[in-house]
Amino acid sequence: MSDLEFQRKSLPNEPGVYLFIDSDNKIIYIGKAKNLRKRVNQYFLKTSYNDPFYEEKIRELVNNIVRLEFIVTENEKEASILENIQIKKHQPRFNVIMRDSKTYPWVAIFYSEEYPRIRVIRDPEKYSRDNLFLGPYTDKKEIIRILRDLRKLFPYCSCKKKVKQKTRPCLYYQLKLCPGPCIGAISNDDYIENIKKIELFLKGETTQLKHQIKNKMANAANTLDFEVAAFWRDKLQAIEHSISTQNVLLDTGENKDIIGYYNDKNQRYLAIIIIHIREGRISNRSSFVITLKGKIYLKSETLSSIIQQFYQNMKQNLPDTIILPEIFEEIEVVSQILKESNPVIRIRTPLEIESGLLRIANKNAKVMVNQTIEMDEIKKKSEDKLRIALEEAKTLLNLPNVPRIIEGFDISNIEGKDATGSMVYFLEGKPYNKYYRHFKIRSKASPDDVAMMKEVIKRRYSMLLEKNYELPDLILVDGGKGQLNAGISVLRELGLDGIPIFGLAKKFEEIYIPNQKEPIVLPNNSPLLELFQRVRDEAHRFAVKLHKKQRLKRITGSVLDNIKGIGPVYRNKLLTHFGSVANIKKASLEEISQVVGPSVAQTIIKELNKLI
Repeated sequence: MSDLEFQRKSLPNEPGVYLFIDSDNKIIYIGKAKNLRKRVNQYFLKTSYNDPFYEEKIRELVNNIVRLEFIVTENEKEASILENIQIKKHQPRFNVIMRDSKTYPWVAIFYSEEYPRIRVIRDPEKYSRDNLFLGPYTDKKEIIRILRDLRKLFPYCSCKKKVKQKTRPCLYYQLKLCPGPCIGAISNDDYIENIKKIELFLKGETTQLKHQIKNKMANAANTLDFEVAAFWRDKLQAIEHSISTQNVLLDTGENKDIIGYYNDKNQRYLAIIIIHIREGRISNRSSFVITLKGKIYLKSETLSSIIQQFYQNMKQNLPDTIILPEIFEEIEVVSQILKESNPVIRIRTPLEIESGLLRIANKNAKVMVNQTIEMDEIKKKSEDKLRIALEEAKTLLNLPNVPRIIEGFDISNIEGKDATGSMVYFLEGKPYNKYYRHFKIRSKASPDDVAMMKEVIKRRYSMLLEKNYELPDLILVDGGKGQLNAGISVLRELGLDGIPIFGLAKKFEEIYIPNQKEPIVLPNNSPLLELFQRVRDEAHRFAVKLHKKQRLKRITGSVLDNIKGIGPVYRNKLLTHFGSVANIKKASLEEISQVVGPSVAQTIIKELNKLI
């Protein structure tokens, strides 16, 4: 089982953001999830989609994933906001949505004015700090609907410009959605009271409004007007979703790090999470998982040491504030050391407004410890299963020893064309890609899998004998009696008939054994059958890979490819300039020389005269 499989199988059932990373260590996709484990595993387990273009992109994405990272949040709203921040920062190639420069909407209450207006805005930093900004909200349409419903209960002015005295009110006044401050229809105190109720509601103090809506819903249900009751039920749900709190954006531009940590009760692991906040946004996360097994662990000393080491390595980018759940005596020393690089740095416990972010940090630390423990358990189960499979191989197949090295072979061709062979190498039950080998079939152009298998096995073990390399403990060929007998004859010819060899036929998953008429059929849940299937399937995948490459080269190739000194660059230049090989043959030496130079041009003319 690969590290990526271990990671995704041990993901938490929590909301959060996941990041897919490729072999170049680049983030290629960022997404949010209500349940990280279910959402991430969908990419790997779902095989078909209604949209073929989407399906193709998903497959391309999955093929590029080497590892993944994640950040746990407290709710979906935080995940959505954090996803936006991370996508804007990393610009992953597979992300389309939210890569633009838009920010999330905020509700602005313009308290700097005599009659404060309420409007939905973006980029609150462009406005005066005397005003109040509530948010951000993840869905502009939804918050507009919420404000529209609030307006029916607490009318307010939403004009684009601040309130000025007029002789005639606007249409909103006629609809009773604006109290008419512009015509003096409401006193300043009464108007401010309305605005304060809206502010309290948007801050989450929604008891009064929800009570009114619940009464409306109950009255409609009592009169059997279920459609109206459902209407108010949906409004109530929308309001509750709209005002769910978030902690991933702050209304200050302070640079600070919030540190959370967690160790399991058996003190196997300690996880430390550092959430980096820059200009009021979560910009990144640093994490450490430390093994505590067999070590003396004192929380205050360990945490102080790790924090000191971490920040001493980033002296040029220290935050102004470091926030810890609690302050240890040893932290004072760390503070003094860091002040040499940043004199204004402070290390303190969280303020009330920062408690949500600290919860996120601690929650992520706990998840990391639990994931590490779960990964250990998964690895142990996987290793136990492999050990059982190898022991089963020794017993059932009468092997002299438990097979440490298993080599699997397969052939891939279409009617004998572009025939390729593969050899995969499994060490102690696990694939060892470094020793995988491809073979281009030399002896046969007609469809004869048995003869091709014979060639590949002979070439493989002739080379091992010649170079005195280590021989396998077991050989597995993809196929039945024909392929098995081909392998037996080669091993006998090379004097290697002591190496156990078997065949696995795909149709009924039968294991063919030398000198035994009937094959063995193992139960579907047999660890040995599962191991053999994995070897067989891996050999097949590897053979098909080269076969497709060969076929593509043949289909898209050109006679120019067979001319010495002509590579893809020269070939493309020539075909772009002349349009076809026939036109190249008609061209003069001077014309070809203008594209590739006189020396190569002479070679091309000479060789084309032979080929065409």
